[in-house]
Amino acid sequence: MEKTSKIKESPIWFITILISVISIIFFIYLPFQIDMSSETSIKKLYYIDNISEAHLKIIKKFNEKYKNQIEVVPINLPFYHFTTNDRKEILTRSLRSRGDGIDIFAVDLIWIPRFAKWGYTMDRSFDERTLTEVNQMALRACYHNNNLVAFPLFLDIGVLYYRKDLIQSMPDGNAIEEKIQNSLTWDEFISLGKHFKSHIGPYYVFTGGDFEGMLCCFQEMLSVEESANVFGKNKINLNDPAAKRALKQLVDFIYNYKFSPYEVTRFDEYNSYLYANDNNAVFLRGWIGFHKQYKGFLKDTSNISNMEIAPLPHNKGGNTSGVFGGWSLMVSKFSNRKEEALKFINFMFQKENQQILYEMGGYLPINTEVYTDSLYLEKHEELAQIQKLLSWGKHRPFLENYTRLSEILSHSFHKALKNEITVDEALARATKQINNEKIIIK
Repeated sequence: MEKTSKIKESPIWFITILISVISIIFFIYLPFQIDMSSETSIKKLYYIDNISEAHLKIIKKFNEKYKNQIEVVPINLPFYHFTTNDRKEILTRSLRSRGDGIDIFAVDLIWIPRFAKWGYTMDRSFDERTLTEVNQMALRACYHNNNLVAFPLFLDIGVLYYRKDLIQSMPDGNAIEEKIQNSLTWDEFISLGKHFKSHIGPYYVFTGGDFEGMLCCFQEMLSVEESANVFGKNKINLNDPAAKRALKQLVDFIYNYKFSPYEVTRFDEYNSYLYANDNNAVFLRGWIGFHKQYKGFLKDTSNISNMEIAPLPHNKGGNTSGVFGGWSLMVSKFSNRKEEALKFINFMFQKENQQILYEMGGYLPINTEVYTDSLYLEKHEELAQIQKLLSWGKHRPFLENYTRLSEILSHSFHKALKNEITVDEALARATKQINNEKIIIK
């Protein structure tokens, strides 16, 4: 299929070249900044992130406000070119150099323990009032060893997208949609899929590539209590029956039920969104805001108006539990412009700028003032539903070595998704490697 041949993969040579290019940029600009410091008072802040149009608008506002004082220089690592794993590797290699070239960098909230050693502690940088106005689910992830080492930029949560028009085309479409909106059980989801056997297009698209996004899908097959049993003790317990059931169900979606195409084993979020849209998928596991963030990359946007969000399905007797996502900002402890960097982070947190991030980019605000503005909520009625979804969310394990754990699990699980090894073999391999590396809950 032509579409699947274009699916992006990020070879290591490309990442290496990019790191070199970024390093060259820093090498060229930074000495210039230092040499000119006696002639100008402008402080340049180098900010690495997925720089969207919303980010650029806020950066422009900030640079205008602090004209001739501070200038934010954005360095773009877009999601459509780099998976979260790619971005993590680029940041890690850059920060290990201990150079002054990075001032502010964005991290997936689950990376914060990993990057804390390179981050500046912000405990005294924000007053109590500001901290009380931050979404507490997002703020919790920003602490490491009781120190505030990051500040939230936006929050996210795994959700189920569905095609309203396809569901409503069924004889009992209204009743089915009501169930979807209140979270189907996985058994109900599977039963519903059997009614779409003749549908031209996949029933369910999810991110099955070898990266953290696939592991999010795995964890969302577990209840909160099951997640605690698998990840919440002194060692990872993949022998728990729930772990086997969760991985087997993802495998069965591809090979047993034929709900998901084999192509999902190569998908990151970006490619899953494009594939689901272009191939008429009924359901899609995704993050909130994809219709705003990726609309410009879709060949045909006519399906977007029919895409609705709902809580992910749950296991009978449990509750839906989408995984929290989102990104936070950290200040490099090697930066000589920490005060200026903190001004920019404060600026990004302001209510009007949080609204820009949401309206232009679909990024969920973490400033709670947005949600207490009745006029704004009238304009964006969907935020009430999103707040309900957030109340059902769960965090991934806060581990300093979580990124390594994720690499081990996703690599073994990915082989099972590709049908190269069995589910039991995948769990056994991951367990053996985890034990060999002595990865434990800290």
